[in-house]
Amino acid sequence: MRVTWFTARALTDLCSTTQIELADGLANRGHQITVVNGDAKHSNVQHEFSHIHLDTSGPRGLQSKFLGRSMRKWLLQNQSNPMDCAIVDWKIANSIVPQLEHQSIPWVLMDRSPPADSNIFAKFQWPSWKSAWRLVRKSKVGKGCVVSEQHLLFVHKQTGCEIEKISVLHAGVDLKKFKPRKKNSMLTLVYHGRVDKNRGVLSLPMLVQKARAAGVECKLVVIGEGDAFDGLERIAKRNKMFELLSTMPKDQLAERLGEAHIGLLPMPETKVWKIASPLKRSEYLASGLLVFGIDHAGHRMETGIEQWMKLVKQDEFHAEGCKWLSNLEENEIIFLSALSRNYAEEHLSWEGSIQALEDCMAFSIR
Repeated sequence: MRVTWFTARALTDLCSTTQIELADGLANRGHQITVVNGDAKHSNVQHEFSHIHLDTSGPRGLQSKFLGRSMRKWLLQNQSNPMDCAIVDWKIANSIVPQLEHQSIPWVLMDRSPPADSNIFAKFQWPSWKSAWRLVRKSKVGKGCVVSEQHLLFVHKQTGCEIEKISVLHAGVDLKKFKPRKKNSMLTLVYHGRVDKNRGVLSLPMLVQKARAAGVECKLVVIGEGDAFDGLERIAKRNKMFELLSTMPKDQLAERLGEAHIGLLPMPETKVWKIASPLKRSEYLASGLLVFGIDHAGHRMETGIEQWMKLVKQDEFHAEGCKWLSNLEENEIIFLSALSRNYAEEHLSWEGSIQALEDCMAFSIR
């Protein structure tokens, strides 16, 4: 199948891991995949899919709109190029889906998260998100993909899109790259991903500080970039048990996670995080980490709260975290680490999500 994936994400962004894994997976199954976005040319040489660069210049908050216009223009100029199906990020769907429909090209809407920012830009994005899903609802050749069952129900409630037109693509993990390694001598807590204030990351240094005050020898590693980075950097300069690192290549990230003991999920119980399926959680488990975080549907496993997972109420994050860390024994950590890796091997490979996307594309072209 000849598939073109229109995305507003940069392939170098950590948040693009899912798209890269799915695109590579489809290509490895024999599909001809072309990714169209604003990345510089030849930025994807390590991947199985081909790439087309389009201009994404525009003021902050409007880049997706400008990129969508470039994509629509590209579609108009390349109507003779064969395409069996298109995959479209919701951020640019309103710009190009009408043209896809006009050209009778089946399409799949990709929604890895509704607007997640807490600023004014998100308020402008919500109407675009709802409009994108209404296009799915009205289309005879369109279908949509979400990250969790909670996400599916949220889309259905907010937009009226039929449940039958929505598929769930869970966040998987590269089990060969992310794996347990020799652990650090000191108990290490780690967070990686977007370092944004609305993700609760500013609460993490205090967790370790209180745990150490309670007699727990531990340290914190935070990896990523975002609007909370500068504030965390000031804290890290005063605290030798807090290491703050910028976004790094996947191989290096996998090494750092594999050396740690506990992965952190501090995202609060908001409407966005309640319906999430965080990729970092899957990478924590593949790396043999225990998981500590805030208790809501977006952090729980589909199978419920497992032995290696401790989720607590948001207002008890520090108190319950300190209590849990104080009671963890070394042998228990080793035992639970093996269980978390086993869970990842049984439930979290990318194959299930790749198959679900392949089925979704096949449905669209019937």
